[in-house]
Amino acid sequence: MTNFSNWILGFCAAVMGLGGLFVASHAGYGVGYYGGLAVFVFAVLFVFFLIRTTLDHEEPGH
Repeated sequence: MTNFSNWILGFCAAVMGLGGLFVASHAGYGVGYYGGLAVFVFAVLFVFFLIRTTLDHEEPGH
């Protein structure tokens, strides 16, 4: 597991995304709502990017 740092970054991004959803749910409307949703979308896209990066750098046959 040479890309262990990607797992750590992915976990932190997932926690950040959940935090964004909590902010959006408590804000109700306005900047807090859209900012929380933007943080969540960014976190999801970042996790998918990390998955792609991790799988692209694996050795063939493993």
